[in-house]
Amino acid sequence: MKKSSIIVIAIIIVVVIAIAAYFLLNNKEESNQQASNNSTSVTQEENNTTAIKLEYEGKDMTPGAVFSREIFGQEQSYSEVPSCAGQGTDKVYNYGSYEITAYQDGEEEKIYSVYFIDDQITTTEGVKISDDKSVMLEKYGESYEQTGNQYTYKSGNVLLAFIVENDFITSITYSLVIE
Repeated sequence: MKKSSIIVIAIIIVVVIAIAAYFLLNNKEESNQQASNNSTSVTQEENNTTAIKLEYEGKDMTPGAVFSREIFGQEQSYSEVPSCAGQGTDKVYNYGSYEITAYQDGEEEKIYSVYFIDDQITTTEGVKISDDKSVMLEKYGESYEQTGNQYTYKSGNVLLAFIVENDFITSITYSLVIE
């Protein structure tokens, strides 16, 4: 074999090794980045799952939970509206600072939505109407869907929606996703 042929083969081997090393390093970096993204995604999903639960004064007010007047007490006002969650009518219970809309699910009445009326009630994480948008972002993160001035967080079959005007929260609603 000629010396020039050996040099060409050596150059080809070096180039192949360099290309293989490049791809191996890139795949390792992509795997690490993907693992990091998955870890962040899991953490964010865990936060969203926690964020979507609503407990107030020891009562589970999470949409989909069973509603009972025995648990929530006497409402300030009551009305019925055509159902958003099923057939018939939904019942709207007003408790002053919040309003619960409930629907009939077989033998049980369940919470369809909770609407905050004023700043006397907070989310489980402590966010209330009149808080700055930055408080919402600090507690719930950046994984929201934005439509106009509404910021919606979703976990499972529950939505948590904030309306923000001039960087202040003006409305908070929890609602059930019915599929």
